[in-house]
Amino acid sequence: MPTRRKRADDGRELTTANYEADIEVDKCDECNGMWLDYGELERIQDTNEKDYADEIQQLPSLVGDAYAMALSRPKAAVQCPKCDQAMERREHGYCSQVMIDVCPKCRGTWLDGGEIASLEVFFERTLSETREVRSGFFAKLANLFD
Repeated sequence: MPTRRKRADDGRELTTANYEADIEVDKCDECNGMWLDYGELERIQDTNEKDYADEIQQLPSLVGDAYAMALSRPKAAVQCPKCDQAMERREHGYCSQVMIDVCPKCRGTWLDGGEIASLEVFFERTLSETREVRSGFFAKLANLFD
């Protein structure tokens, strides 16, 4: 029997859509929220199909504004669209400033409209900064042996 999926906070049915790298997600056409099964957020993080260079330049205000907005608006507990458990609201990762809803049972993730873009900007900036640190470190290390 197929699992019936609905948007957690208003009962609207979710539609299946392909996101990056043909990752199949469930989304709400009304609010642009997105349900990601366990592991799909990490798969999206590992792909790099969209160019967020302009958004990365605005990161402090873009992510900071999203975080302030998420904290300021009260949000009732969301029920998991997959297993109907109460989801936990928390910041994704370390200092992403993006608040997401995670199911403690099936470990799926609900993203409100716009949160996936904020997370992708955060992922790309973090990857870019990691590359800079590594290249600087290894260049200095190589100079020690010259």
